[in-house]
Amino acid sequence: MKNAIRMLGVAAGFALASSMAMADSISPETYSATLGIGESVTITKTVVISKGSPTSALLDVKFIADTTGSMGSIISTVRNNATTIMNNLSGLGDAQFGASEYKDRTDGYTTKVNQTLTSDTASVQAGINTWGASGGYDAPEANLIALKEQAQAADWREGSNRFIVQFGDAPGHEGGAYPTLSDTITALDGNNVKVIVVGTNGMNNSCGGSDCAAGQATAIANATGGSFNLIGGGTDIAQLIEDAIGAAFASYSNVSLGLVGSSGGVGVSFNPISYAGSYDRSEDRTFTFDVTFTGLAAGTWDFGVGAFVDGGRVALETDQITVTAAPVSSVPLPGALPMLLGALGVSGSFLRRRRRS
Repeated sequence: MKNAIRMLGVAAGFALASSMAMADSISPETYSATLGIGESVTITKTVVISKGSPTSALLDVKFIADTTGSMGSIISTVRNNATTIMNNLSGLGDAQFGASEYKDRTDGYTTKVNQTLTSDTASVQAGINTWGASGGYDAPEANLIALKEQAQAADWREGSNRFIVQFGDAPGHEGGAYPTLSDTITALDGNNVKVIVVGTNGMNNSCGGSDCAAGQATAIANATGGSFNLIGGGTDIAQLIEDAIGAAFASYSNVSLGLVGSSGGVGVSFNPISYAGSYDRSEDRTFTFDVTFTGLAAGTWDFGVGAFVDGGRVALETDQITVTAAPVSSVPLPGALPMLLGALGVSGSFLRRRRRS
C-alpha cells in the first residue's frame, strides 16, 4: 500500500511537469529518398523521451468491473465518472477504451464484453451504464477468468500501451475451473498489459483453503507494472486513475525503434536495436539510432517508424522510399580524367554524354 501511495505521489509530480513538456518525438519527423534495387542509405533518427507524462502515446485502456451484488456503490461511482476518466486519459495521446464485466461461474454469465476498444467514448460510457450489481454465490469471483481473457483478446492495437483498470471488492477463485494466479500473470505480461486495480482491501483477502491466497490483487498489479489503489468515500476516482496510469509511465527500462505497418519493398534495420537501462521522466532523455533503408523491390513505399518505450509506442514518424529498377547513384569521373581526355582531343560534349550514361 505504501508503494501505491508513493507511486501516486510521483505521478502527480509528473502530471504537473507534463503541462510544460514537449511530446515524445522522433526527428526527422519525415524522410524520403529514391534508391535503386540493392542500394542503401543510412540516416540518424533522434528519439526524445520527454519530461513528465507522455502526450503522444498509443494508449489502450480496458475497464473491467466485478458486477456482483456487493458492488453497487463502486459501479455507481465509475458510471458517474467514466467520461471524465476517459477525457483525462485522452491527454496522454491516441487513446481507445473498452468495457467488460465479470461475475462468477454460478451466475447467468461469467464474463461479458460491453464494448470492445474504440475511440468513441460515448459508446464506452453506454457499455459501462449497463453494469448492474447482482449475483455472486460466494466471496471469490471470476476475476482471473476476466483478466486472462481480456489480456489475450484480439482488439488490442499493435504496439499500444495497454492497461486494464479493474474495479472490485473481492478476490478471484484460483485453479480448477479458473486460471491460476501464475497463468493469469503470464497472460498479462505476455501481452504487455499493466493492471491498475481500484477497489477495496477485500480484493487482497484470502479465500480460505487453497482457493486463493491473500494479496492476490497487489501481486497482479506489481507483477505487471501497475498498482493497487484503494477507493473509499470522497475518492476522486478520475484523478486517482489518471495518476495511477501516469505513474506507470514515470519510469522505463527500454527504448527502441520499430516498423509500424509493412515497409513493402524496402529493407529497414536499426542500430542499436534498443537502449536498456534504468530511466525516468524527471528530465528529457535523448536516444540516437542509425536507420538503414535498402531497396528490395521497385515501387513507392510508405510506412512508419515508431519510438517504443517498454514495448508501447510513444511517437511516430513517416517515411517514403521510392525504389527504381535501375541504380540511382552514378560514379563520377576521376578529377584528372577530363584534362587527360582534353589533351587527347576528346570533346566536352562527349564527356557530358558519358556522365549522363
